[in-house]
Amino acid sequence: MRPPRLLASGTWVLALAVAVVTVVFSLHVWRMLRGRGHAVGDGTTVASYGFSLTPATIPVDRIVAAGMPRDGLPALVNPAVTTADGLQAARGSRRGKVLVPSDRVVGVRLGGAARAYPLRFLAWHEVANDSLAGRPIAVTYNPLCDSVVVLSRDTGGEVLTFGVSGLLYNSNLLMYDRRPDGGTASLWNQLLARAVAGPAAARSATLAVLPATVTTWARWRQAHPDTTVLAPDARLAAQYRRDPYASYFGSDKLRFPVDPLMPAGGLALKTPVVVLQSEAGKVAIPFPTVRAHAGPSGVWDTTIGGHAVRFVVGDRPPTVDVQLAEDSGVGVVYTFAFAWHAMHPAGTTWLRP
Repeated sequence: MRPPRLLASGTWVLALAVAVVTVVFSLHVWRMLRGRGHAVGDGTTVASYGFSLTPATIPVDRIVAAGMPRDGLPALVNPAVTTADGLQAARGSRRGKVLVPSDRVVGVRLGGAARAYPLRFLAWHEVANDSLAGRPIAVTYNPLCDSVVVLSRDTGGEVLTFGVSGLLYNSNLLMYDRRPDGGTASLWNQLLARAVAGPAAARSATLAVLPATVTTWARWRQAHPDTTVLAPDARLAAQYRRDPYASYFGSDKLRFPVDPLMPAGGLALKTPVVVLQSEAGKVAIPFPTVRAHAGPSGVWDTTIGGHAVRFVVGDRPPTVDVQLAEDSGVGVVYTFAFAWHAMHPAGTTWLRP
């Protein structure tokens, strides 16, 4: 007897992998939340999160709950930092170094200061409200889109502090601005870099996207020996060692609704891309394009939007280091192709080999 088509196609393997990732991640979040008191948001119903969705600049019916409550992942506020040597000397519980040379980090340079934010740490926070060289920034990471965006927290004459809402739009992070005065919070989208619901959306408030790079800890430390680095939260040492997204990254299966999807026959949904934003517009460069131009040297020097840029390709893990003049004013975004296309279906120039 022939096996059912679903089983024969192997689709059940992908479905099972995604289900396992969801269960494991939810279990980790539940463990983190024990003892924190009553949580806002039931993980399923958007209304239970208590955010004002009027006015909204995105379709409200496409906002979904991510399976965790508001602040289910604890955003960092004025996080502790250490030196590279200090981190090198630190030890994880029974597991040796807390950061190894091949770990991916977000590298930020501002005002002559350099700082690294390990993605292995950020996956359990998603937002780090920090300051570098006196400038308030939000270093954001959304594993579902593998998206990294460094944003200015200074907007409209106010310095904002962001939390993780527990909600998603097009599988991408929705942050909220914490209102110490008891005012109504607004929702902000990572990849749109603007308010999408609440009072800030009514003002059409936006956030400046800053330059950043995603590279390995070894390459960043070599290029910036005086760098500081986000210090691990000792309370989350066990979580930092886990990767609940390994199966998710290993397939092209999406966990949450996304619309519009990329046209069939083009890039795979989870193709990594780097996007450069400037006054000349938005340019998305898939990693395969960078590799094709870089050739055996692994380096591609070019001009995009009137700005000189150097791309440096790395392997194990695959990375594309973006090097720009510090005062270029070019914003840099890393994400999966499906996520950028869904958020910016028009107005982006895509570079192909």
